[in-house]
Amino acid sequence: MIPAPTHFPNDNSHRVALFLQPTPRDDFDGLEELTANGLQAARKALEDLASLTIQLDRSTAADVTELRQAVEKRRLLNDRFVDAAYALKTQIADMEHPEDCSEIFDRIAQELQQAISLSNRVRDLLAAERDVGWHRGIRD
Repeated sequence: MIPAPTHFPNDNSHRVALFLQPTPRDDFDGLEELTANGLQAARKALEDLASLTIQLDRSTAADVTELRQAVEKRRLLNDRFVDAAYALKTQIADMEHPEDCSEIFDRIAQELQQAISLSNRVRDLLAAERDVGWHRGIRD
């Protein structure tokens, strides 16, 4: 930050200082960060799920595989990711688990919900940009 002047010269020179508050970034400026945060949440959910010593049924295992593939390819912005994450979150919520594991199951559900929410937010922002561009005459 530029320090405020303490001495003002008397000759024919002048100084103009403009002090502005930093403007906060909006969601649209941080699309990459939002996407990375969503991938991180999904990765944490998969790691927590792998740390459990439970037997998964076929549909849950298929959703875990689908989600793992999407995370490995870093594909957060498609329907396959959202569908797999939502199905896995629903199956985890419906699963019977011991009382001592309820905290980790809750954490997995929260991480999956965060990944879904971030994916939807980024997709919404991109769709809004496309629609606004279309109305401004930018058509592809």
